[in-house]
Amino acid sequence: MQFSEHNNTIKITVPVSLAAISAAEIQQHINNNGYERCLVLQDQLTNLLVEYQQIQQKIKENLLTENSKELSYRIAEKRDAELTFDISEDKMMATAIITAAWGGAPVSANDLVKSAQANGIAFGFSKEQIIKLVSYAAKAEPGSKVKLLIARGRAMVPGVNSRFEPLLAEMESRRNRPVVKTDEKADLRDFGVIPAIRTGEAIMRRHPPTAGVAGMLVTGEMIPATPGLHLEWQLGEGVELAPADGDLLLAARDGLPRVIEAGATVDEVFTVKNVDLATGHIVFRGSVVVNGNVTEGMKVVAGGNVFVKGMVEGTLIEAGGDITINGSVIGHQLAQAEQQSEYSTELKATGDIQCNLAQYSRISCGGNLYVSKQLMHCAVEAAIVYAGPEDNPNGKLVGGYFYLDQGLFCGNLGAPSSSAVLVKLNRQLDPIVEKQDVLRASVAAERTEMEDIRQQLEKLKKIEGNAQIEMRRLELIANFDEHKELAVSLINDIKILEAQRQEKLAELLIVVRQQLFSAVEIHFGKEQVKSRREYGPSKVVLVDGHPSIEPL
Repeated sequence: MQFSEHNNTIKITVPVSLAAISAAEIQQHINNNGYERCLVLQDQLTNLLVEYQQIQQKIKENLLTENSKELSYRIAEKRDAELTFDISEDKMMATAIITAAWGGAPVSANDLVKSAQANGIAFGFSKEQIIKLVSYAAKAEPGSKVKLLIARGRAMVPGVNSRFEPLLAEMESRRNRPVVKTDEKADLRDFGVIPAIRTGEAIMRRHPPTAGVAGMLVTGEMIPATPGLHLEWQLGEGVELAPADGDLLLAARDGLPRVIEAGATVDEVFTVKNVDLATGHIVFRGSVVVNGNVTEGMKVVAGGNVFVKGMVEGTLIEAGGDITINGSVIGHQLAQAEQQSEYSTELKATGDIQCNLAQYSRISCGGNLYVSKQLMHCAVEAAIVYAGPEDNPNGKLVGGYFYLDQGLFCGNLGAPSSSAVLVKLNRQLDPIVEKQDVLRASVAAERTEMEDIRQQLEKLKKIEGNAQIEMRRLELIANFDEHKELAVSLINDIKILEAQRQEKLAELLIVVRQQLFSAVEIHFGKEQVKSRREYGPSKVVLVDGHPSIEPL
């Protein structure tokens, strides 16, 4: 067998003899002559074998002599590698697909880039990915397809709105962490000085919004960045802008600084040794500092923060900011032990609440509740509850009712005595569900109206038509369409709320680092789980839509 090559076509010449030949033998000769990666033309190979057998038969019949006739066929072809591209729908990714060569020229990295540019890909090329792709394709089986991402767009980064930076570290909500001094032992009751500021001191700086970073599609089109918004100051009482700098906020009076949205305020400070029968109830528009205790039956109501260095047995502590109690909160149970229990002591804060220990108290805050050691049989409403240090929650939560936004982190949850604990992570979910219920009732009302109109239209069909009947029919159809449009809009609103509900459900988490006892009931929306035995370190999360107690 002889082979010749012309214009990427390989031709075979075979003299016909009485020796049999097979497709495998021809394939072996193709491989031996260096054409193993070429594309064998199967139809030509079949025709060659058929004609060879026909002529061989004539030789056997002595009609032809051996080797007197040669057969020439196009047996194989060299085909160069083929290159195509796929650009994602959002034009943020471009993929190259190489069909490996049949003995022909492979695709080089330079060829790939030039072809990509010719196909509209102009930005975000990855040199490493391109080299990897052409290397894989050069070694791949002939005719196989190799695919790899070769270019990625740059996502647009929106600008950041004006940022307000407190210039006093103490303005940030303090956590119950003892002050560590290098030359002395730590005093576990010393959480640092209560923040204070004097007239004229800088309190907050406004940083300008950023322009953002423009994005770029792989096609080279730019995605303009959305600039951040310039936010105006929201000035509270006791502050003023610096005369020469509209982005600098100064204290206009002595007092306690407090961060508010887009600004700050300086609360006037009322300081008292103890709150007892001698002082009476404290109701003050600014912040209140109690250097001692709040005794039984007493109230402290402040527009700003409340700091109590001792313990609280009073009836009510209410703050427009945060409540910080260095000591314990000692309440007493007045009625049954469930979420509607009555307690002798109540804490209410717009911000966070921090204390060392609390028992038999009703605690409600817009922010988080931080308890250093233990919480016993309390009714709590908060965003998140931390029992123990925030970075290592190892405190104890014994009994009580919790109505929370997102979660709970502690060392022990429950008690060996199986004290009942009810945790509802529904404070953000319930308003959404209530809105959905209202919307569903509205949808049902609209469907009732639509059904009524439909029945009226059915009745009109039985009446012989005239101008008035036709006019009435058109009115009913228009009315029906209005109700239908409203119903569709309400259903879409329900779907949007449901998406929000699912997002919030996915954020819910309870972490118990040491021991989760029995008789702890936990609600994730309408779903619930109850511990019926003791567990080690655990977390409670949604698994396939149902709350589950999982090992930590």
